[in-house]
Amino acid sequence: MIASLRLLAAAAAVMAAASSASATPSGSRGTTDVNRAAVTIPPVPAFAPMDLADPAGADWATNGGDYGQTRYSSLSEVTTDNVRRLKLAWHIHLNGSGTASKYKGEGTPLVYQGIMYTVTGAGDVFAIDAAAGTILWQYSAQLPQAMNTVCCGWVHRGLALGDGKVYLARLDSTVVALSQQTGAVLWEASNGRWEDGYTMTMAPLYYNGLVIVGVSGGEYGARGSVTAYDARDGHRVWRFYTVPGSKDFGSGTWPRYKSKEWLTGGAPVWGTPSVDPKTGLLYFTTGNPYPWSGRGPGDNLFTASFVALNAMTGTYAWHYQVVHHDIWDYDCPSNPVLFRTAIAGALRKVVAAPCKTGWVYELDRETGTPVTEINEKPVPQSAFQNTSPTQPIPAGDNFSNQCAQPSAFPKVAFDGRGFRFGCIFTPFDARRFTAVAPGAGGGGNWNPAAYNPTIGYLYVCSRNSQSAYKAIPYVSGTYSGGKLFVGAQLAFPTSKILTTGAFSALRMVTNRIVWRRHYTKTAYHQVDASCGSGAVATAGGLVFMGLPEGMYHGIVAYNAKTGKQLWRSHTDAGIEAPPMTYSIDGKQYVAVFAGGRTRGTAGLKGDDLYAFTLNGT
Repeated sequence: MIASLRLLAAAAAVMAAASSASATPSGSRGTTDVNRAAVTIPPVPAFAPMDLADPAGADWATNGGDYGQTRYSSLSEVTTDNVRRLKLAWHIHLNGSGTASKYKGEGTPLVYQGIMYTVTGAGDVFAIDAAAGTILWQYSAQLPQAMNTVCCGWVHRGLALGDGKVYLARLDSTVVALSQQTGAVLWEASNGRWEDGYTMTMAPLYYNGLVIVGVSGGEYGARGSVTAYDARDGHRVWRFYTVPGSKDFGSGTWPRYKSKEWLTGGAPVWGTPSVDPKTGLLYFTTGNPYPWSGRGPGDNLFTASFVALNAMTGTYAWHYQVVHHDIWDYDCPSNPVLFRTAIAGALRKVVAAPCKTGWVYELDRETGTPVTEINEKPVPQSAFQNTSPTQPIPAGDNFSNQCAQPSAFPKVAFDGRGFRFGCIFTPFDARRFTAVAPGAGGGGNWNPAAYNPTIGYLYVCSRNSQSAYKAIPYVSGTYSGGKLFVGAQLAFPTSKILTTGAFSALRMVTNRIVWRRHYTKTAYHQVDASCGSGAVATAGGLVFMGLPEGMYHGIVAYNAKTGKQLWRSHTDAGIEAPPMTYSIDGKQYVAVFAGGRTRGTAGLKGDDLYAFTLNGT
């Protein structure tokens, strides 16, 4: 049955709104094209706090599927027994959006009542009939191509829905609210100037009438923050700085009286926050300090930390720092996941995240204290770097390598001297290159984990990266916002050495790996076979993720309990985006965006959006 027949019950008022708002207002950022012959779009409500607290079902209305960012779906039509019958339902191109080499395709589509909303690396937003694959409207962001403060690729990782609007955190640090029916700009708000280093890559969070976003730009001297805007008109409601001011809690962890490092201190927020509607707390993780090397003494709160705030006021509740005085870029860019599990005989409400250190950290949701063992342990020291004497070390398994391999590096670095080799938390200085693992790419990176509450497994996408660092001395106070400076030179393994990766299932009661799929070889002999996608778990006993480019372009399904591969399908380009799933008229779909990989085979980019169903019908 075509989508127009499914949606005839939509209100006439919505149709009138679509007709009157088909053009983007003059002076706003971006333009919109509308398919007037397309279906009427059901209005998204102003979701109440508990509306999206449970696992996703027919709709996937927020970035992680629910407010706990579990990326778990209660849909069970597709199971371990019949997943082999998944066939292509539709495959469309998004009008060539984001196919230039600088763009990355990491966005998770949203679906509400049969309409899909998705974004490309170029910031272009599309509304699509999720049953037929027909584009209903397109918002073209027209980002300023002169932006030179973008770290780590031009990317937008998703959208938010609520109160009849689609919300986008643009890369140029502008928050935009679009008409859900037409894509026309309804309001916009500046969250900083890209010229000063402020960009945004995360999917916004709609919660209880607020649109909540965090700034990126940790490598360009931005002072990190999380900000809430009123979803009705875009006025700012609250802002929390992740690098505290002079009178704020945590200010003593920065050398305030010797320099003004805190003004450009970093601590960006890469991932969409989670929220617990019952406690009213908002949870997010933060990035590295700026610059990486050469800072004065201090732990540098709230960099490389979990932070909990009152979701409606932005008031500080608690924090937990996973790396003190980080000099290796060992932050936590992935969004935190909320779940409940029995640990040591007691039911605990947990917030957890995999980090670039290669460990998963599990904390109590209300207090921020560890629920599985995390001990402060002595680590190697450097007076030059003002390193912390201890670091938090979780019990359980690390999901990525944590010691550098001498065979991966040449005999001498480009400074003509030999390398020094170490493991995680080995400090470096200005004398010669020190190689460690994980490297700057991390063990875990932004790639979102998924959690299956029926078996208690967290699914983590990772890589085995290595980097060598050499400090650039005497830099404190010589850098400013909007300028790229990390205070270190980096060297990497020889191009003949493959960066391997893995997709791991960890049992959260013990933080131990239950099963793991390794990625080590590629068809094109690339230097990067890391796991570059995120995951979605389902009540059908499955977990879906995107396979690394070169090894096999496509989406794969594993048995969630055993890790056995049960199904895979080829895509025209590599996948960096997490899959998701939804249902229309009782039929379950699995969808994924294939935008190509920015690492590996040059030029293999895509604008491909795929949806699969049983038997393809």
